[in-house]
Amino acid sequence: MKQYIVNCTKEERVILYNYLINNGYKPYFNQEYINNTFPFVIEPNKTFWICESITCCACATQTGNMLTLDEYMKTKGY
Repeated sequence: MKQYIVNCTKEERVILYNYLINNGYKPYFNQEYINNTFPFVIEPNKTFWICESITCCACATQTGNMLTLDEYMKTKGY
């Protein structure tokens, strides 16, 4: 299993959040998920959280590990 880092627009955040909740994923922290601008981190153990570290986000982007919502959904077969 793999950890995913997904960056999306505000409208896409609602779609991703609902997808995760409807598929048995649980928020790891009590955070604001919809009105946040930082990416979702989706863990192999069916939890998710928001990465608010600019350094981590920059590293994920530079190494090609930051996905769009469409790219993430393709990994799930949608």
